[in-house]
Amino acid sequence: MGRKPKRQPFERQEGETKKAFEAFVEYRNMGLDRSIAKVGEKLGKSVSLLERWSSKYEWVDRAQSYDAEMDRQAIIQEAKDRKQMLKRHANTAMAFQGKAIERLNSIKPEELTPAEVIKWYEIATKIERTARGEPVEIQELKHGGEVSQKHEHRVDKQIEEYTDIYYKLATQGDSKDEGGNEGNDS
Repeated sequence: MGRKPKRQPFERQEGETKKAFEAFVEYRNMGLDRSIAKVGEKLGKSVSLLERWSSKYEWVDRAQSYDAEMDRQAIIQEAKDRKQMLKRHANTAMAFQGKAIERLNSIKPEELTPAEVIKWYEIATKIERTARGEPVEIQELKHGGEVSQKHEHRVDKQIEEYTDIYYKLATQGDSKDEGGNEGNDS
């Protein structure tokens, strides 16, 4: 002989009449605004009868169990929704990255202005640092007045390293604009 599955507190309980359960459902579904008086008004039942049912069938505890179950289900649904959103955003980002890489591969470096090269380098550096979990900006952290730490990324050193490249690109652009012959003063 199989045993009956245990009923949830917010379901109809053994021995609970149909009318008592219907009154409980009204009470249960009112949420934070629930009251026996409101159930009495809605169903046309006396408050004293509803108080007896509430006491006998433990409406307050059962309603709290219902609220907890609804919260639990809402948290689970929110987590599922967040997971779907993250997946959707990741797929969209990957598709966009593919398009950006496709376009990037079609660009000829010699057609970029020196300013564009520097800007692209700056953006690529920020993207790499972000992807590796490194800070993008220089940040100063202070603690309680006396202790002070400074975390730096020496962008000025990188700029110095690329200054020569910038000037070469800038000079090439100037030479080509003046007659198309690089280094030819005639």
